[in-house]
Amino acid sequence: MEKLSTPEDVDRSIHSVETYILERIFADRKSEDSTTDISDLMESIDTKMSPLFDQAIEDLISQDLIQSSDGENYQITFDGINELENRKKEAIPL
Repeated sequence: MEKLSTPEDVDRSIHSVETYILERIFADRKSEDSTTDISDLMESIDTKMSPLFDQAIEDLISQDLIQSSDGENYQITFDGINELENRKKEAIPL
């Protein structure tokens, strides 16, 4: 029998995808004007997590952690950098 996902499992998964996106955009940042193409992000994400990708992007934008002027190229915001640092300090759930 297949295990059913709980809302907590989904929330944890979205949180993981968000963190991955923040890490990738931050790593791609060479200057304050550097952007990361959404197609590069989508190609690099694990196929099991790809259904959560759009929700994670929307959540990050609504929290002002990333921004995009054209909907294709994304930048991490100052708040996004702070959030990424905080997430790296979080305890890893077992």
